Amino acid sequence: MTHKIMVVDDDTDLRTTIQDILSGKGREVVSAKYGFQAIEMASEENIDLIFMDIRMSGMDGVEAF
Repeated sequence: MTHKIMVVDDDTDLRTTIQDILSGKGREVVSAKYGFQAIEMASEENIDLIFMDIRMSGMDGVEAF
């Protein structure tokens, strides 16, 4: 069983780096740039683990959680 991981960060370079590392380890990874986007994606998909930035523009990580 593969676990789906979500990476949420408004820093594109950091988000992409984390996603690439996890994908390289054979993990299924989706990503979102903002809290609102993460909430929408999580409501449509089964996400097992979320790595989320706390300080993001718009809705921050604490609000999204």
